[in-house]
Amino acid sequence: MKKYLLFASAILAFASCADNSYLGTADDQLLVNGDRPITFGFDVPTATRAEGAEAAAKLNSQFIVYAEKNETDENAPTAGNLVFPDYKVSYVANTAYTTTSNTKDWEYVGLSWSATDAANVKMGGTAVTEDVQTIKYWDYAATSYTFTAVSAKPEDITAGRVVINKLTSDDDSKYEKGYTVTLAKDGSDNYPSLADLYFSDRNEIAQGSGKDRTATNAYGGNVTLQFRNSLTQVRAGVYETIPGYAVTAIKFYVTNDAEATDGASTPTSAFGAIAPNTNPATYEGTLTVTYYDNTDADTENHPKLSFSGTPANDLILGTNMSTISTSAPLGTSAAAPTWDTNLGAFTSVLPQIDNTTNLKLKVDYTLWNSVTGETIQITGKTAEVPGKYLAWKPNFKYTYLFKINDSDLYPITFDAVVIEAETGEAEYITTVSEPSITTFGTVTSAGKTTYVVNANEYTAGSDVYATIVDGSTVIDPTDKYNVYTVTTTNATNFPITEGSVAESLAEVSAKTHQVTCTAYSTNVSETATVPGEDGNDITLPAGKAIKMQALATGTYAVEYVKTARTYKFVAVSIADATEFAAAKAALNLYTGTTDSDALDSSATYDSSATYYKKVVDNVGVYAYKVIKVVAP
Repeated sequence: MKKYLLFASAILAFASCADNSYLGTADDQLLVNGDRPITFGFDVPTATRAEGAEAAAKLNSQFIVYAEKNETDENAPTAGNLVFPDYKVSYVANTAYTTTSNTKDWEYVGLSWSATDAANVKMGGTAVTEDVQTIKYWDYAATSYTFTAVSAKPEDITAGRVVINKLTSDDDSKYEKGYTVTLAKDGSDNYPSLADLYFSDRNEIAQGSGKDRTATNAYGGNVTLQFRNSLTQVRAGVYETIPGYAVTAIKFYVTNDAEATDGASTPTSAFGAIAPNTNPATYEGTLTVTYYDNTDADTENHPKLSFSGTPANDLILGTNMSTISTSAPLGTSAAAPTWDTNLGAFTSVLPQIDNTTNLKLKVDYTLWNSVTGETIQITGKTAEVPGKYLAWKPNFKYTYLFKINDSDLYPITFDAVVIEAETGEAEYITTVSEPSITTFGTVTSAGKTTYVVNANEYTAGSDVYATIVDGSTVIDPTDKYNVYTVTTTNATNFPITEGSVAESLAEVSAKTHQVTCTAYSTNVSETATVPGEDGNDITLPAGKAIKMQALATGTYAVEYVKTARTYKFVAVSIADATEFAAAKAALNLYTGTTDSDALDSSATYDSSATYYKKVVDNVGVYAYKVIKVVAP
């Protein structure tokens, strides 16, 4: 019989949709007798398809299925009703309908486990007892069947790096009857591959009329298993925008010792940060996989993961930063940063959807001038990204971009985090010195909120949010922040940066840097909630975020005042009217030592008067974030 088998192109990849599933369609054939063998395949329709072999490759062409019948509403199945204890199901292209148990190129009959496999795969709670797997038929008297499945790298299973056990407690809700996956290194210190772990949705098939071989998820029909890689993917990129200099070396600290500068605790070849998760290269512990209940129709029966082990508080990604040198310096734009891995590949990590702990970054780097050969060593620069923005969700991608700029006061800023989400994209942009400001923007159209992702740029008319982090605390910004519009008369020689904004706002004499900041208060307020990347709001403690609407195109700056600067008045010696005219043009002169003594612009020189200039006495502690607003 002619067969058409197609699969989704984005199957289980970490892409903009978090719910992609294996799928397929096929012409079917009916058995001549009334018996219906249980078969497996993927029949969920979609608009985008690819060949089945491409999709099956995500599962390494096999999965392990566990199934039982007669499961009641909340209790365990009756004894003896285990149908698939832990059957292996394998994919071979173009084999559909070569046996009665294979309608979608997936076969389980006749497969067997090796002795090593049997010792490690125990989804039924006991070792495999069947040397060769036999065919299974539908029992039309059973009230229901429940199927779950897991797929791991075959070598990880046979080497004992992945050990699977079924959870079958009689006391738990039916949604709690999942399984455990124990992750461990082997005798050669090889760790399991998280990228190859896939978990199916819980598929409960209720009793029906049956005997319809063309049906999907019905007695007599094909069992549709929808797999998800329930992990998260993370990557990091670094770039610099310092005129005349290149960054030719960079090191990342992964300890909490803020004073450590000797490099002994610093990985020289990998991106690293202090983060509340286990090092993705060395996971050891147990994943408990259960299922979301019926409180939310969008997630019911989806796999739910929790991890127990001894997590390390470091996040160590790829080693590509070791390639930075004078001949191959750090990237110079957000569009072309130096990634932690070649071509910006992602690293799989465990999700942490309830995380509230900040990510801490500490770096040393070297600036190098290619003309003079001069080098500048920058050491111990620290920053924090708010923990709410590290609440990693399953099947999402997170990109952290770090930008090193040209200010000694604000030498490193962070463009973080890009999230590819089911309902849109989000970009969190964090300036980092100490303290930090994170900003991100949204646009609402036809009742749907989408995120503005355009490398430091937001769309005119969009809502822009700012969260201030001081140390490890998300602070209440009341009376501690200002918003400005920023312009420059010479963008080439006097660009707008966090540093130039700081200088402009601290300046009390003539602004020779040509950067001007004007207070912007239109539609600026405080809010306790900010939009989340999946359409659900993130709730912060009351009054802990700033919300502004960027009505016009241009450049804006958000300022946080931790400790205000102070000023003093210093007497200026002026000999005659000529010097007075020059000083009047260059300085804001005063006739006394208070702001109310400012010199009138029409005043003339008085030889008997004492004139003063206002200067900064204490620079205070500030943080800035510069953002651009562009036309839609």
